[in-house]
Amino acid sequence: MSACKHLSTSLQQMLLQSDIKQISLGALQQFNIDVTECENFARAGPVPGFQGDTLLLAFINLRQLLDLFIQWDWSTYLADFGRPNCRYLRVNPHIALAVLEKMKDSSRKNTMFAQFRKNEREKQKLIETVAKQLRTLINSQQT
Repeated sequence: MSACKHLSTSLQQMLLQSDIKQISLGALQQFNIDVTECENFARAGPVPGFQGDTLLLAFINLRQLLDLFIQWDWSTYLADFGRPNCRYLRVNPHIALAVLEKMKDSSRKNTMFAQFRKNEREKQKLIETVAKQLRTLINSQQT
């Protein structure tokens, strides 16, 4: 269990490293594949004495964070935040905001696809809106 917790914590810290300035959705999807492999290992029950999916609990924080971003389910997260048994109970708004900030402008340098600029502007507006809502949520938590 300690090894799985260490692995999960290390993976999450990798997302939050200050030298990583940008993260694309594609990068998160690839990262998700790695986490899924870790979960598959934990699910396989490699340690005698652990019942069922006990080892999977080490990855629950990371799983919920990745699900939130990959499914882009911000309306559910923001509406249910703070309620018991909500879908993203283990997603810390500070961590969500940190990852979201890294998604800003992740594709701005890609000028090859000029026809997608409008879609990209809309995506950036959406990211800004969600970031603002997260900041509001964080500020309301602190007061």
